Amino acid sequence: MAARKSVTKTTKKPVEAKAEAVKEVVAEEVKAPAKKAAAKAPVKTQEVYVQFGGKEVSVKDLTEKVKDIWTKELGNKVKDMTDVKVYVKPEENTAYYVVNGEVSGSMEL
Repeated sequence: MAARKSVTKTTKKPVEAKAEAVKEVVAEEVKAPAKKAAAKAPVKTQEVYVQFGGKEVSVKDLTEKVKDIWTKELGNKVKDMTDVKVYVKPEENTAYYVVNGEVSGSMEL
């Protein structure tokens, strides 16, 4: 007697096939994190002015002058400027500056 091989073909029922498809979609959604919209921070502006004796000087202008002195007169690079302190003495019509705790000077307002 010859042995007979039985070949059975299994097919999934339509309901099972749909369930597997849904599982795959859900698995893909779980793997990909949802993209959140980046919250925009409100624009903050800050300006400081010194007024004395009919004159007005902004702190921004003073720091720009110090930057110009640092680069043009002293021959340094802006990226080497790590710490800037400006002291305003309106009664003397002068601003004093210290750059990187080493270089100091003064400028007329």
